[in-house]
Amino acid sequence: MKIVAFNTRKPKPFNYKPLYYDKKKEEMEERMKKYTNPEEQITDRMRSRIRETWRIREKRNNVISKRTLYIYLVAAFVIIYFIFFR
Repeated sequence: MKIVAFNTRKPKPFNYKPLYYDKKKEEMEERMKKYTNPEEQITDRMRSRIRETWRIREKRNNVISKRTLYIYLVAAFVIIYFIFFR
């Protein structure tokens, strides 16, 4: 016959789940949920919106590049004037 004075408990199982927060991944998943939709109209609308923004950006870049070209030409003429005619 076995007499036990103290009852020892078994240790609790180790149940640790590491927490990792990836902000970029979470934002990407939110965007994917927002824009993934099987409807064809939504994708066409998104394509047209992207094309429109690209067209506007291209037009703005052309205006800026023409403006800088004119500024460089005026500066070159001013420098040539001061070098040769003064």
